[in-house]
Amino acid sequence: MASREAEAIHNRSVIVEAHRDVFEMVRLKNSGEKFPLLNATLPRLKKGGVTISIFAVCGDSVTHSKGTYRYLHAALENIDWLRQEAEASAGKIKIILSADDVPSEPSRDAVYFLLSFEGGKPLEGRLEHLRNFYWLGLRAMQITWNLRNELADGIREEETKGGLTRFGVSVVREMNRLGMLIDLAHISRTGFFHVLDIATGPVVCSHSNCRKLNLHPRTIDDDQIKALAGTGGVMGINAIATQVAAKEPTLDKLLDHISYIAEIVGVDHVGLGLDFVKDDGPLHPEDELFNTGENKLLPELENEEDLLNLTDRLVKRGFKADEITKILGGNFLRVLKEVLKSRGQ
Repeated sequence: MASREAEAIHNRSVIVEAHRDVFEMVRLKNSGEKFPLLNATLPRLKKGGVTISIFAVCGDSVTHSKGTYRYLHAALENIDWLRQEAEASAGKIKIILSADDVPSEPSRDAVYFLLSFEGGKPLEGRLEHLRNFYWLGLRAMQITWNLRNELADGIREEETKGGLTRFGVSVVREMNRLGMLIDLAHISRTGFFHVLDIATGPVVCSHSNCRKLNLHPRTIDDDQIKALAGTGGVMGINAIATQVAAKEPTLDKLLDHISYIAEIVGVDHVGLGLDFVKDDGPLHPEDELFNTGENKLLPELENEEDLLNLTDRLVKRGFKADEITKILGGNFLRVLKEVLKSRGQ
């Protein structure tokens, strides 16, 4: 049972989930559901108090591309599906296109979606496609997913010590020019620092945890965390159980990651990525790169309906109210307002 203090903080905070995949929407749409976000996802987001969701509407995985290898085509179709839902939602689904669209207060009625790619394969090696997707509403992008793409090497290619390709360098520069959020989750360590050598302004790592606390391919080390914070950026904590701890993952161990980041770089650089997978459905077999056969659901934080448990645990851990508000979403709000352009710019 959450404390009244936790409930009050939770209800007055703008909660930002920095990473949500398109998988549930695609799965339900393919099964005949006309409005899967509106009817299935939004009720859970509202129950958890989420105001902003950074939504990976496509990416490098086969699951992102609807079980095909037609990444660009799948991205176009998924964006169209999302926009149709937004039109039919009577204002319950809003799409963030500019800094002016970023809400400063929690929303009772609407959830705001910021469109992202989880890897640059939908660009198909063409810079003009980045601009075309920007005009369609794309405002964030991970450089890679786990494997190699036209931009850089993912974490499954660490042995190459490869950074950005020349195309990847041009994409980072163009994202800065357009006012897009650059996301370093899943990229190789060399690529991580290569992006930071080129990028201007805050950069985020939307859903990763601390290597110091869990030696996993998807966690990042202290030097990466400090370099990210040095840009003014934010690291979003991941709630997938196997990425929280190698043995007996718990909500308290997830809090350890938050506390550790706050300790080494300050509370202004930690947020929530979470990457809830409970309702995603099965991934394409080629995408199960880290499947160990273990349960990926974290006890007490299986999906967005459990978010109050996290807020309550932050209170019990000794974080102050203003610090909790920053962790729940305030830090990502700051970065979004700094990176995105104002309307008309």
